[in-house]
Amino acid sequence: MDFVLILHNIMRWVVVAMAVYALVRMYRGVFSKGEFTEGDRKALSWFSISLDVQLLLGLVLYIGGRWWQNSIRFFAMEHITIMIVAVILAHLAVVFAKRAESAPGKFKRGAIYATLAVLAVLVGIPWPFLSYGRPLLPEFAALLLGAI
Repeated sequence: MDFVLILHNIMRWVVVAMAVYALVRMYRGVFSKGEFTEGDRKALSWFSISLDVQLLLGLVLYIGGRWWQNSIRFFAMEHITIMIVAVILAHLAVVFAKRAESAPGKFKRGAIYATLAVLAVLVGIPWPFLSYGRPLLPEFAALLLGAI
């Protein structure tokens, strides 16, 4: 389970990178009134896929009982529920952007739902300043950086 937790910790930064990339592309399209390209569609898709992978890793930890170590409601109920909502919102961003008829509509819908997904992720993070929080840079990363 430690390996899965390490992957889950690494994957969170992939999710952040994909979220930033998707949001930049969506809002750039909203404000520039440009054409919705295959790259824009892929940006939303990669954000959604990164959340899928993160959710899968989280479910392995959840089913494996890793959250029991904390034995608090946040990990048992709130974290997983909020993150599932984030995944659904990211998928809605992809679907609704695809179904929109015009480029402005595609960008607008993609931006709205991707933003809602990111906000859900931000609400569901166990921030370090909370009583049940986790470090943003896990111990293994600190060890890795110390070895460099």
